[in-house]
Amino acid sequence: MYKISLKKKINSIFTAKKSREEIFEELEELLILSDVSAERAVTLLDRIRKKARLGFEKEDFIALLKAELSDIFHPPDDRDNRSFCSEVRLPDEKNVILVVGVNGSGKTTTAAKLAVYFRGQGKKVLLSAADTFRAAGSSQLSLWGERLNIPVIGGDRGADPGSVVYNSLNSLKSRDHDLLIVDTAGRVQTKDNLMKELEKLTRVIQKFYPSQPAEIFLVIDATMGQNTLDQARRFSQFSGITGIILAKVDGTAKGGTVINIMDEMKIPVKFVGTGESEADLAAFSADEFLDSLLGD
Repeated sequence: MYKISLKKKINSIFTAKKSREEIFEELEELLILSDVSAERAVTLLDRIRKKARLGFEKEDFIALLKAELSDIFHPPDDRDNRSFCSEVRLPDEKNVILVVGVNGSGKTTTAAKLAVYFRGQGKKVLLSAADTFRAAGSSQLSLWGERLNIPVIGGDRGADPGSVVYNSLNSLKSRDHDLLIVDTAGRVQTKDNLMKELEKLTRVIQKFYPSQPAEIFLVIDATMGQNTLDQARRFSQFSGITGIILAKVDGTAKGGTVINIMDEMKIPVKFVGTGESEADLAAFSADEFLDSLLGD
């Protein structure tokens, strides 16, 4: 599933005779080039340096790095596993999932993929095209709906997204559907007014179902590197993100994106997009990710 591996690059660092410090300097550069933040790379290597024996080999380093990363995904003090659990919570008879993200992150396509995924889990899915800001926002999701035979509630360009969500919730309440997936407009995370609009959508949802939305997923383009951490920080502040969906993992993603978000934000990665088709969405597995990152 994950086409990311550091092992060959780590092996190359250990091929020539180098001092211990030269090795750690090159390993730090490798982690940063793999989109691990500079501060996080230094912290990881400091921990490994303290544990590594004097004449350590590449196998020792890989084992120690895997142990450190495993602690990020499976914190020893996290007894209920909340910080890395990829399980999706759908607690009620009628559930709502809000899909948010910046422009160009692959959000609308991901909303369609989620609909297919949950339909495969036996859910009767309804889509809400609340992206009324972008000219093709509502029509793009409508086209996905026609292709997938999944109903879509939309609105005209420039319409109030809250009214689209309101109409969608009325449909959810009156029909036999049990899951509403709301595609919102792409937002620049520095625009406070747009971020506050997400809070408004949440309030609209809670007038119908006080315990909803069940999940608020932030879609992140995995190829964007360290900039994704700032996106996660801002969206978490304004809209209570419950999980990350990494889109475009099949592209040039390097792995550090996941490590940064998990270590700092403690927000679980719940899905990964691995291709362009509607079926190319899979539940995230931390163990599989680590095996891919540090395996052959």
